[in-house]
Amino acid sequence: MADQLLSAFPTNILKRHLDGMEEVNLQLAALVAQIAASEPNSTAGTTTEGGFQTKDDFFQRENPGLAALKPHIFSAVQDYAGLIIRQELTKPPEKVDFILWGWAVAYQAGHTQGLHVHPGANISGVYYVAAPPSTLEAGEAGKISFYDPRPRATMAQLPYQATRHRVAPIPGDMYLFPSWLEHSVSAFQGEGTRICIAFNSKLILE
Repeated sequence: MADQLLSAFPTNILKRHLDGMEEVNLQLAALVAQIAASEPNSTAGTTTEGGFQTKDDFFQRENPGLAALKPHIFSAVQDYAGLIIRQELTKPPEKVDFILWGWAVAYQAGHTQGLHVHPGANISGVYYVAAPPSTLEAGEAGKISFYDPRPRATMAQLPYQATRHRVAPIPGDMYLFPSWLEHSVSAFQGEGTRICIAFNSKLILE
């Protein structure tokens, strides 16, 4: 009889690349710069250290780039929600809806975001608008790290055991993950601005 491998309680991260977003990303970067020049920084109470963060009403702004991006985010959240429902629930809901909100974050050299989760949401995600060259090189500079969520996985840690997964901020890439998954962003050095749009979704199941 052949062996079977059962994947119990997996943690799935959805990666989706959006092609042809160069002009959209320029429009989004201009919007973030405009907000940063005219509105207060909303990093208070967050783990963002040194960067600029908009309020979480970012999706309510009027901007052609944002109007082009939002349908992609809606579609990705719907797809990821379907995955969660199939994987986590013992009975499928009769109705699925969700609430979505988001914000933009701009980092320059030395800026970081500490280890955190997103309370009050079920699905979280990030879309990358711009990234300095140094963040795309090998190493952890400017990358987002996702940490092993199993509390006892490192109880007797093996040599070279992977305890986090790093992702480079490539413009056009979007990642969705469970809101309870711990993550952080490392600092980079050098010229340029790392811009991302983060978002949360709370599922409404009936």
